[in-house]
Formats: sequence, structure tokens, C-alpha cells
Amino acid sequence: MGTISGSCFCQAVQYELMSESQMQGLCYCTDCQRVGGSSHWTSYAVTPSDFHLLQGTLTGYTYDPGSGREVTRHFCGTCGTQIMVQSDALGVASVNAMTLDEADRFIPRLNYFSDSAPGWCQVDQGLAKFEEMGDSTS
Repeated sequence: MGTISGSCFCQAVQYELMSESQMQGLCYCTDCQRVGGSSHWTSYAVTPSDFHLLQGTLTGYTYDPGSGREVTRHFCGTCGTQIMVQSDALGVASVNAMTLDEADRFIPRLNYFSDSAPGWCQVDQGLAKFEEMGDSTS
């Protein structure tokens, strides 16, 4: 498989992933919409230990999204690109798939919180539906 590389918009942050994602999906939760300015987040989930920062510094914002478990959203401190959302409690690093150097590696299989999608958004109903915060994170 080799490593998978990615970076932020300004290239100040560069990273590599040491494994393929075991869970790929589109998250329509309102937190992802607000932070990303879009209808959804492209989640390329790996274990946190498989994410390696090669260059730059990530700025983190930690909060409880209402599940009782903290998550940290990591951004490039220079251009503001959100690189990943990490939940230590769940052992997940949800990497922004659009920051992968080869974004075509991202093949969504799940819709997270699709009931929160904006009314104008067309959700792919062919993807598995995931709605329980207790099962995963965006």
C-alpha cells in the first residue's frame, strides 16, 4: 500500500497516512457544515497513530459535540484548512479526504447524520446510513 500523503491549501502543513482508511464517509452533522462551510465533511478515517505530521504545525480546537466525548479539530495555523477531526475516546482520526494528494482514493461508503443535511442538498441514498453519535464520529 505504501504511505498516503496530503497537505493543506498553502502547503505549510504536510502529512502522511500509514494505512488505508477502514471507514470513508460523508458527514452531514451541523458542526461539520458550520466549520467547513459546506453541506458535508469528507471523512477518511484512520487510527490516530497512522497520521504522521511531516511539516508545519496544526492548531487544535477541542470541544464536546454533544456526545459526552471530546473531539479536536485540527487546522493549518497559516491558511486555516481543516486537516482532521480526532476522537481519542473512539480511537479515530477523521482526515479531510480533500486534502489527500490523491483525492480519488476517497470512496464514500457511509452517510453520517444525513438527516441534518440542508434541504437543498442531494444525499446519496445508496450509501449506508449512520445516525448514532455513540457509534462513531465525523
